[in-house]
Amino acid sequence: MRKKYLGLILDLDGCVYVDGKPTEGAVEALKRLRRLGVKMLYVTNNPEITSEDSAARLKAMGIECSPEEFLTVGEAVARYITSISGPSKLLILTGRGVEEYCRQMGHKVLSLNEWMEADYLVVGFDRKINYQRLTSGLRALLNGAKFIGTNPDAIHPGREGPEPGSGAFIAPFEYMTGMKPLIIGKPSRVIMELALRKLEMKADEVLVVGDRIDTDVKAGKAIGADTAITLTGITKEEDLTEIPHDLKPTYVFKNLRELVEKLYE
Repeated sequence: MRKKYLGLILDLDGCVYVDGKPTEGAVEALKRLRRLGVKMLYVTNNPEITSEDSAARLKAMGIECSPEEFLTVGEAVARYITSISGPSKLLILTGRGVEEYCRQMGHKVLSLNEWMEADYLVVGFDRKINYQRLTSGLRALLNGAKFIGTNPDAIHPGREGPEPGSGAFIAPFEYMTGMKPLIIGKPSRVIMELALRKLEMKADEVLVVGDRIDTDVKAGKAIGADTAITLTGITKEEDLTEIPHDLKPTYVFKNLRELVEKLYE
């Protein structure tokens, strides 16, 4: 059981914090890992935020970090498109985090009435969704744009209860066209392989930690890494017996404090 991983790939919401507050023992656990020299990379499917946003949020909770220790789905989308097609014309129907990274990397972000120029349609959680946005996205796909989705989550936890997740915004385009998007965020290998490159580590040197079986554990298994679930978010103790054999995590911990106690002390 006991293995001191050189790096951790950590989820944020549900693992490090819930409703804007640190999970039990998280602040102390992350301080301990930093003192031990364990490299950490926080990976998030949230398309609305940047690494700077995330770092500021954790610092406000008393958690030491820098923007370089984050990988958002927005950055992953921008880097993937650059690696495949170079600077491209994008119709983006999702959060500002994706737009900001795509602009930074030299992509042109199109307006809705420029759909006919789109090399790619990028879809995810979209607070501005309306008929015009659905129509422009549909026309871009039918005109030959490549289809990218940020992540497949049907719902995600909001402060006042469940909210539609990115998958709910991707689904109408799948239904209208019969096309399947390339998913960039967890549980895709795309974002996880980028995470390994940012850490400069191999899969057997890292532990992938989160609160969801369908994204965090599945993402870790996609790259052949060990995985850990913390029972501070979506997955509860009563859910453990229902996990399919091929998605069972390597470890289950009550919280990040117990993870550090069991693996590093």
